[in-house]
Amino acid sequence: MAEKIQKPNFAATMMSSVPYRDTERALDVIIENFPEAPCLPVMTRGIRWVLEGIPCVVINREKREILLDPSTERENEILEFYDRFESGDIDYFATTPEVAPFFYAMIERLKNRRPPEMKWVVFHTIGPLLLGDMLKQPDGTPSIHHETLRDILIKGMNMKTRWLERKIKEEIEDVEVVADLPETTLVNFTSAGGTGNREEIISAINEGFSSLTCLTWIHCCANIDWSLLTDTKIDVINFDAYQHADKVVLYAKEFKDFIERGGMIGWGIVPVVEETLTQVSVPSLVERIEKAIDFFVKKGIDEKLLASASWVLPCCDAVMLTPDQTELVFNMTREISEVMREKYGFKKN
Repeated sequence: MAEKIQKPNFAATMMSSVPYRDTERALDVIIENFPEAPCLPVMTRGIRWVLEGIPCVVINREKREILLDPSTERENEILEFYDRFESGDIDYFATTPEVAPFFYAMIERLKNRRPPEMKWVVFHTIGPLLLGDMLKQPDGTPSIHHETLRDILIKGMNMKTRWLERKIKEEIEDVEVVADLPETTLVNFTSAGGTGNREEIISAINEGFSSLTCLTWIHCCANIDWSLLTDTKIDVINFDAYQHADKVVLYAKEFKDFIERGGMIGWGIVPVVEETLTQVSVPSLVERIEKAIDFFVKKGIDEKLLASASWVLPCCDAVMLTPDQTELVFNMTREISEVMREKYGFKKN
């Protein structure tokens, strides 16, 4: 775990993907609602922004799909990749302004018009297990099941994340960086019909975060064996507390050990599904968090320690909502943060 500057004390932040097409509006809404921990937005549904520097990529524009092809014709690309990795050439894995102008726009905004409350800058890439599950080989098999491609994705996402961490620290002084490599399909590896091996999953997650000096974070919105994450070296476990809080607390012992050694929890409490969003309110969502905290406390977790180690955010990305609905989600997240801080006596900046 990284050396942490300070505990979040129910600080509010977000997942990165947003439905906005107006960059200035996106930046304004994010900074207005999350001035302590603004997040670099992802303003595309594509994934090309994480693939620069990754070999074996095949883009089929007619079928609108991206594959990874490990055939012998790609051997030179693979050798180049490993040469760059072994030499520590982080710049080779840079995310360029051409594919992610939204990253650069937010970094520039925070550099020149920094919110006075800002303590953290959050960014997301893609967890290697998730990416390997998404990207198929030419025969339709997930690339994560190919030994070489699996290794490439783990190392490639690690280098991409290291580059983004360095980029933010170079541009923005005196801020703590938070790196999230979401693993939203872990249930595919851990279910009864899954193909995952516990040790391999934990090792892949840890290697994906290796050599980082920032706070490390994993978002998983499915219901999984949560000891898979509590047994890793990550700093923050972020789950869908709206749907799965009652299931997560079944792992209270594992979370107790995790929190006592410095781990943190991200309460993904505001739903990002339109039908559900219309049925909730700030008070009802606060009540859900309070019930989960009470259960954890009854299982032996110190309440003040848990509260100080808590973040508040939406359940998942808001990309399927409208811009106005997204703003509502962000407003509710901020308000829940304020309520929880008042309840536990955490001072505002």
